[in-house]
Order: sequence, then C-alpha cells, then structure tokens
Amino acid sequence: MNILLLYKNSTYAGYFLSDRKRLAQLGEFLNSEEIKRFRRTHENHFWSLSYVETVLKLRKLKFTKACRGTSLDYSRYDLIITVGGDGTFLEAARQVKEGTVWGINSDPSWSVGRFCSGNPKNFEVLLDRILAGKARVRKFDRLSLVFSDGTQSMDVLNDILICHHNPGAMSRYLLTIGKIREEQRSSGIWIATAAGSSGGLHSAGGKILPPEAQGFQYKARELYRGKNIHYHLKGDILKPSQKITVTSLMREGVVFMDGSHVCLPFSFGAKIVIKRSSNPLKIIFE
Repeated sequence: MNILLLYKNSTYAGYFLSDRKRLAQLGEFLNSEEIKRFRRTHENHFWSLSYVETVLKLRKLKFTKACRGTSLDYSRYDLIITVGGDGTFLEAARQVKEGTVWGINSDPSWSVGRFCSGNPKNFEVLLDRILAGKARVRKFDRLSLVFSDGTQSMDVLNDILICHHNPGAMSRYLLTIGKIREEQRSSGIWIATAAGSSGGLHSAGGKILPPEAQGFQYKARELYRGKNIHYHLKGDILKPSQKITVTSLMREGVVFMDGSHVCLPFSFGAKIVIKRSSNPLKIIFE
C-alpha cells in the first residue's frame, strides 16, 4: 500500500514562529488567552502528527510525508492520510481521483474536522481495521466544474462560492437552471454538495442534507430587492441529473472552491457549468 501523509502547518507556526519581528511587535499580547490558544493548538497538532508517524513506522508501513500546499502526484497513492482539519482534508479531496482519503483531526478540542473520522484516540484501532480490509469506505458525491475558457475541470467535495472579488461590491450574474434563465444581483451564490451543505450554504439559509445524498443544492445570498424585481431561482435542492450554468456579469468576479484557498477569476462573459461529478470521493468515514 502506498501511503501519503499530508499535514498542515499550524497557524501559530505560520504567523508567529516564522516571523520573529512580528513576534517581537506583539509584546504583551503574547500572554493573552488568544495567543495561548494558538500555541496550545500548535502543540496539539504537531504532537498528533508525530504520533501518527510513530504508529505508521511501528506497523512498518512506508509513507511519504508532505506539507499541505506541496505539488504532488496523488495518483501514486492508495491511501491519503490527512492530519489537521477539514481544510487539509479538502485539499486532498480536490486532487484525488482513485485513492481513498482518511482525515485525522489533530486537535478535536478546537478543530471541527467534519470530514475527519480519525483522531489521536482512535487512530491505531481504525488503522488496523483499514489494514485488515474491515474499515467502512463511503462514497461522497463531488461537483464537477467546467469553465468555458478551457480551464481544466475540477471536482469539488464541499462547496463553491461565486461572487465579486470585493466583498462589499454587488455580484451580478446570469443563472440558468433547466429552462429558467435569470439575471441576479446579490452578494453571491453558494452551490454545495450534500456533504458540504452544513457550511456556508446553510448559514445563508440552505438546508442540511445527509452527507451521502446524491442531490446538490444552491442558494443565492442577500438578493438585491429592487423595485419590480422578482426572483425565481432563490435556492433549491437539485436532482443528480440537473446542472447549473452561471455567466459572469462582473469585471472582477471570482469562483472560490472549498473555502478561500482556491480562487479562480470569473470575468465578464465567462461561463461555468456545475453538475454532479461522475467520480465520487472514497472516504474512510466510520
């Protein structure tokens, strides 16, 4: 079995330990409860990472260790173990085609880790179940994105946000679903898988779906309520066979995928088609 161990760098390491000048400028703030929390999370995370490595070595399992953000050929690996939270898991989920992903929440006291079924307490037990072929592997639907400009299509596990690059500016776009085509002005539009329906889309008023449901959902957020404006496509749960087409009416529109780490330009006239991917993600999800 070829194993990839993908881990995140902690916020504390990235913001403070890597910048001594910033650390010195913080002064008394370093003793605040907020900074102490960052430090505790940092220590818990790297203890968990060290523990996972130790267990893998004791089982005499060969693995490749890589930090999140590294350019990797994910097709080489049968099992991708992510150590961190949902952000680290989702980075792997965007890249994996055939392999299985297993998320380890490195600090359950702080990180949500919704996609992470593993943690330091159950890691050894679940690992042995995986090695024995007894672990439960579930398939979660992803969304396929195809851009009209020829940009390579992507599979997204969680959600997509289409909006203006400036959060204070109005988002303008044409939304087409089935035979209905509608111009909208809003703060943007969320589109999420069932697995991702409990995030930003739910906060915008969408419904939480069972993670293995095959439909997907969209929700326009903060639609502009101008005079004589009536919207039909406010939000709905779509069937697996349906698709959404969005055409940008913004000079500086953007498309965010699975949070803020992946952002692509979506300028005036660009078009994107979003539908259920034919390639679901295999996840260890006990």
